[in-house]
Formats: sequence, C-alpha cells, structure tokens
Amino acid sequence: MDVIEIIKSNVPLDWVTLPQFAKLIGLPHTRLYIAKEKWPEGVVWKKIDNKIYFSLQGWNHWMSQQGIQKALECEAAASKLISQSKEKGAGTSFSRTRRRQRILPKRESYELV
Repeated sequence: MDVIEIIKSNVPLDWVTLPQFAKLIGLPHTRLYIAKEKWPEGVVWKKIDNKIYFSLQGWNHWMSQQGIQKALECEAAASKLISQSKEKGAGTSFSRTRRRQRILPKRESYELV
C-alpha cells in the first residue's frame, strides 16, 4: 500500500516501515537509516526481525520534546546574558582600543624632463 493510500484511508497507524517513514517526513531512506542512531530506540524506531519500523506518534512526541528543550536552552542563554549585563552595571562605558594604522611607504615618482 502506498503512503498516500494509507493517509487517505483514515486508518490510525503508528509503526511504519523505513521507506514509508522516509516518504512521510521527506528524508531519503539512506539518510534516515543513519539518522535513526540519534533518536531513542523503542520510542521513535525499533528493529523487529531485522526490519526497522518507525513510530509516527513516537516521532511527533520526540520532536515536540526537542522543540521544548531548544526553547528552554534559548531562554536560559538569554537570561544569562541579561544577568551578565546587569552585573556590569548600566553606568559602565565600553571603550574601543584604537587600532594602529599601517603606514605604507610613499612611492617615489619620477618626472621626464
């Protein structure tokens, strides 16, 4: 059965084969086979009788958790930057050290007489 037929059938499904899952999320199945090592086994994927299956529900749950985790990391980094700027104080000024200018030797010019 084709992936489109599965979707149109409105049959609730969870575990699909590697090629079907690759079509659903838009990754080549060769890349998906390698990428699965970064995902939790038993939640997103599992191997049964030397065949790999992927869970759509597990994938969606894991992806949403990754989004939440990234958001928390960004929020923590932003609050750290804010607290560091408050520690330095609002009255401090940032001075820039002037860079030494490179002085090129003057070219000699010759006149024809």
